[in-house]
Amino acid sequence: MTGLSRRSLLVAGLGALGLAACGNPPRAYPADSRPLDDGGDEPAERGPITSVAMVGDSITQGSLEELQTAFTTAGITEARIDGDTGRRIEVGNGKGAGPLSGVRTLYGMLAEGVAPDAWVIELGTNDVGSYADAEAYGELIDLILDMLPEETPLVWVNTYREQYLDDTNVFNLVLQQRIDERDNAVVVDWFGAATAPDADILRSDNLHPNTKGQQVLAILVVEALQHL
Repeated sequence: MTGLSRRSLLVAGLGALGLAACGNPPRAYPADSRPLDDGGDEPAERGPITSVAMVGDSITQGSLEELQTAFTTAGITEARIDGDTGRRIEVGNGKGAGPLSGVRTLYGMLAEGVAPDAWVIELGTNDVGSYADAEAYGELIDLILDMLPEETPLVWVNTYREQYLDDTNVFNLVLQQRIDERDNAVVVDWFGAATAPDADILRSDNLHPNTKGQQVLAILVVEALQHL
């Protein structure tokens, strides 16, 4: 991305937010997931990411302003961000007071012809604790992955929900496994950020990011996009 190194925005942002004492910054990984060319020696060149579409829940919704600012700073000129309180991956038809599911939201965006340089998904928080095992979480994650063009870079923000910590760990593990199997894709370690010692980036509910946390989330997402 024009004018920014891959880690400069992350390091500067975390330092300004007082998180440098937390040790190494939360990872957006793997270290390099770019596709190789036919020779297999050098990564294939790709133009800068200038457009992004993001689907998320209340964590995205509450961080909208910070995400937009971070995207603009990173040279992203088009950002379609759709976050909604209580959004789940598959459950939710948008009728009444309930949110439209991530699958339905994504379907609608694709039907509109939304075709960004990269997709960002921040879903799963409202699903952990509602499924029986890793296989069920894998099937849930696959619903989203199967909808997205494999050639389009993807960032998925993992989740932290203390109330269902065991299921959170299962979901994040399965998510990482799925992303490791996919080209042009990275996971943002929001769990690592939220649980870092003395981070203080969550509200009193220990779930939603506070003002500092919203900024950290935005920085981590941009850093992940720069890793693609």
